[in-house]
Amino acid sequence: MPFPQNTALLGRVWRQSLGGRTGRLYLATGVAALTVYEYDRHFQASAISRTLRAFWTIAVISADYKINFRSERGVEYLNGIHERASRRLLSCCRDNGGLFIKFGQSIAVQSALLPPPFRRELSTLYDNAPSSPIAQIIPVIERSFPGKSIEDLFIDFSPTAVASASVAQVHTARLCSDPTQRVAVKVQKPEIQLQIGWDLFALRTCARLIEYAFEIPIMWSVNEVEERLREELDFEREGNNSELASRDLSTLGNRQLRRGVYIPRVFWNETAKEVLTTEWVDGTSLVHPQQLTSEGWSNKDIMQRMVSLFAFQIFVTGNVHGDPHPGNILVRQHPENHRWKEPQLVLLDHGLYVRESRAFRRQYAEFWRAAMLNDKRSMKRIAHSWGMADAGIFSTMVSLKPPQLHGRMPEHHKSVTKDQESNARTHYDKQMELKARAVAALRDSRGLPPELVFVTRNMNIVRSNNQSLGIPVNRVQILGQYAALGLRLMLLDEAISPARRYSQVHGVAPHRDTILSRIAGIVSAEWSYVTFRIALWVANVGMTAFNLWGRLQALISGQPFTRSADVVLDEALRKALEKRLGYTIDTSLLTA
Repeated sequence: MPFPQNTALLGRVWRQSLGGRTGRLYLATGVAALTVYEYDRHFQASAISRTLRAFWTIAVISADYKINFRSERGVEYLNGIHERASRRLLSCCRDNGGLFIKFGQSIAVQSALLPPPFRRELSTLYDNAPSSPIAQIIPVIERSFPGKSIEDLFIDFSPTAVASASVAQVHTARLCSDPTQRVAVKVQKPEIQLQIGWDLFALRTCARLIEYAFEIPIMWSVNEVEERLREELDFEREGNNSELASRDLSTLGNRQLRRGVYIPRVFWNETAKEVLTTEWVDGTSLVHPQQLTSEGWSNKDIMQRMVSLFAFQIFVTGNVHGDPHPGNILVRQHPENHRWKEPQLVLLDHGLYVRESRAFRRQYAEFWRAAMLNDKRSMKRIAHSWGMADAGIFSTMVSLKPPQLHGRMPEHHKSVTKDQESNARTHYDKQMELKARAVAALRDSRGLPPELVFVTRNMNIVRSNNQSLGIPVNRVQILGQYAALGLRLMLLDEAISPARRYSQVHGVAPHRDTILSRIAGIVSAEWSYVTFRIALWVANVGMTAFNLWGRLQALISGQPFTRSADVVLDEALRKALEKRLGYTIDTSLLTA
């Protein structure tokens, strides 16, 4: 029959080819590649394969832009390049998993500077990640506590995870040392420690390639991203962050904050670098606003506590939660109140914190005061000290007051003036202008205090939370009140500081001069506080009057009231930024 004859012929050809030098080379290469692949898969958690996949993806995206992004192309063709690039990047992050999910989320946070498809695609990375089977989780726990098995630590350890993220997952259990205590056990996924070195190498290499190929300055941000990622992978650090936040509330917070916010207790005997054990707390996640309403909670009470908490951290303590998205906040009935409904927020996930320097915290509070008092000279001075050429835009982002756009543009924006905006002849020209603005924005960002990036992100996530609950509170007012309080406390501390007894020129000051200096410092601090609060009161009166007038108009017309002052100011922020940047943006980009 012909089939066996053909098979025999193919076999002879194959054996002859293997007998030659080229054949042996092919065979050796194949065996080596297979050996490396199997070693990588079984002993390196596919770290090498993931790195090569990242390099290939960035190379393909770069080649697509270099070859196809041309001025003669049409609008749909150019947009198609962005669509392909964003889908390829999303696919790479999903296929690689682990820290690549974090990388993609970091890009999504900055996607206001990227074409819209990147934000649309990468925002899906915030969905729950798949969990690892318990057979892979148990060895992580047992290697973290040498000489102990999981049965020595926990009772009723849940076989499936109740929550899973990119680098860790959470199981429920009870403590062997206290069987009545139910706990949440956060365990780092087993492959993360094997992959982190390769993943950070891939991040640096890809960032350098992008910077070289497209002249986009992004390498400055890599060190910051790497530092934050390493912090998030240290669960003992997360436990310390949690206890510090709890201690700040108990020692510096007012009665409303102490009663209104709870941070679960850490069990240190069952905590290590890759395992964090905390008190389990039942509550309703802020992710489900309709369920909160059905349970009878007041959105105003919830948001009052939330905004106050993060304003307190930003302006008073300087220890700021870096990821206050709705999934990290629960609402429960205050356990000590059995008479009426009193919400208590439970703050979770303390892996990412930023420590503000005292100098930054004071400058930030002073910037808020200057923005409220329309003190342009102080705003410009502080913004320039941060390396920010455009104080007006940052003023808009802080106080939601539209900046004056008719002034002189910063030096690096001269190449994209209004005339060029209005005379842009093709979609390609507009895209290149967008790139120029993005590059300019990234260059501005290089000199910013690292605290500013995280604080601004925190405030914008809180803004989004307020909007998701129907804007029940005046967020700007609460933030302003804590900015005034924080600035007052710092100025008073400086006024009574022992350092006032010394002078670099005259040495120890006379007792009388020291007393007078301290009195002057106290008066200055109180004057600053009073004028700040007056400005906030005036702004509040204006916003209240605006809302009352809007409600009256809605009542007369029979239409629902939807144009609150906060909504109008948020639109003013968006339009002002669009006018300055030259392209349409989605303000929800800032909340990713």
